[in-house]
Amino acid sequence: MSFIVEMLKNNKLKFLSFLFFSFITSIVGVFTLIFINNYLLKNAQDIPIFYFLILLLVFFVSSTIVELGLSIFGQNFIFKMQKRIVKQILDTPLLRVARVGKARILASLGSDVRNISFGLLRLPEFLQSSILIFCTSIYLCYLSFEIFIFCAVWIAIVFITNHFLMMKVYYYFRKARENDDALQNNYQNILDGHKELLINQDRAKLYYELEFEKNAKAKKTNSTLGNLFNNLSNNWTNVTLLTLVGMEFFLALKYNLASVNEATTIALSILFLRTPLVSMISSFPTLLLAKIALDKIEKLELDGYKEGFEKVDYIKDWKRISFKNVSFSYEENFSLNPVNIDLKKGELVFLIGKNGSGKSTFCMLLTGLFKPSGGEIYVDNMQIDDEKSLKQYRSLISAIFSDFHLFSKTLSKNSFASEEKIAFWLEFLELENKTSVIDHELTFTKLSTGQKKRLAMLIALLEDRDVLILDEWAADQDPVFRKFFYKKLLPLLKEQGKTIFAITHDDAYFDSADRILLAQEGSISELKGDNIKELAKNLVEKFD
Repeated sequence: MSFIVEMLKNNKLKFLSFLFFSFITSIVGVFTLIFINNYLLKNAQDIPIFYFLILLLVFFVSSTIVELGLSIFGQNFIFKMQKRIVKQILDTPLLRVARVGKARILASLGSDVRNISFGLLRLPEFLQSSILIFCTSIYLCYLSFEIFIFCAVWIAIVFITNHFLMMKVYYYFRKARENDDALQNNYQNILDGHKELLINQDRAKLYYELEFEKNAKAKKTNSTLGNLFNNLSNNWTNVTLLTLVGMEFFLALKYNLASVNEATTIALSILFLRTPLVSMISSFPTLLLAKIALDKIEKLELDGYKEGFEKVDYIKDWKRISFKNVSFSYEENFSLNPVNIDLKKGELVFLIGKNGSGKSTFCMLLTGLFKPSGGEIYVDNMQIDDEKSLKQYRSLISAIFSDFHLFSKTLSKNSFASEEKIAFWLEFLELENKTSVIDHELTFTKLSTGQKKRLAMLIALLEDRDVLILDEWAADQDPVFRKFFYKKLLPLLKEQGKTIFAITHDDAYFDSADRILLAQEGSISELKGDNIKELAKNLVEKFD
């Protein structure tokens, strides 16, 4: 909701102008009723029909302009909100995004943004209907105060009843929105685990019936009940307003509260109000869904919105990255003991260790994606202790994770990579016949896992950053290219002055490393001795 308030503050003149023109439109509508009462009902001989047509034309044009203006305002709001949420995701630390969950974020970017957009598209209709009802009510009061009071009480009863029905609509639509989060998670699991579910039909049946079907059925039930109460509200409004027309005629003529002409005008006014009243009431569910969606987005706990991207000053001529008593813990699930390690520029360092030993956690700290719970990280004498220095530190690093995502744009440090560099690395990585680059983008990426990793390597090398971090990169390569990676690619990168940090268990190539680190029970230490390659090989054999 804070974003809506901020948006209205920034566009208050525009919004006030919309309200002003809505009043003008409503007044023109009331003048149309006055014209009918004064000329069509009372002066059948000399009717200035031309003025009546002008009034209708002005009403049509002004209402169209107002609705169009508000719709444009609404679409701009949606556009800015989408930009805002995506920018917040990009600025939010990795661990907090993981805690929120991919399913919740995707549901918000999908259904929540869609529901807010639907609500904003109904907002112009809601505002104009409200203003039209207000202006027409003043005219009804002028025609007959007694009948106006009767109509006001009647409509108030209709609104009170509708409020009860709308609360039911809100409740069931909110429950349906919660079911959306669960379904989004089901869809993600089914797609991510499709291979496993195809192999094991028992697991597929269990997941389908006990998880997906249960959530889908709950969504169906809650949506059906929400729509049921919404339809009850609409039908109740229609019937009670038509009843009001009959009751108004009866009271006006029975107790001489108004003349026949005035009673007819009042009846026309009520019928005139029927459409905006029904429209306003029927827009409540959409607006309620928009409110639910806004509340959901607020509860994502993303970082606050910051306009644009700050320019990062690259660190030049550095000599070492130092970890000084760096520790890390996360929700009591895992702790990394204090680490004291230096990485020198131009070194090739391997990290070995069992699963769960702390390799990936240390890798996340090294990339700057996790912030230490204790200790300090330095680049030479510069401590990485705030947002600015952290962004500078990350600008040193390219990384290919075991669960990497392949982006297709071929970026360099300050712009796009040159054609010469692209051609060189495509040939070097044996990809020149697999894909090409057109308009700074890879043309084809649907390759095997090993070849996709080579594409990821291509993208990382074109970034031309000083530090390359690799998490089991060679695991999916064939034996020939694996040897090529350790004996040709890594030495070439070392010659270029790159610092390479690789998590690997390829003991046949341990002799390629300058240093080897060991992750063991949450501790990171360097292997020392005369023959660290043989020591590392013996340790890896014991991991199994």
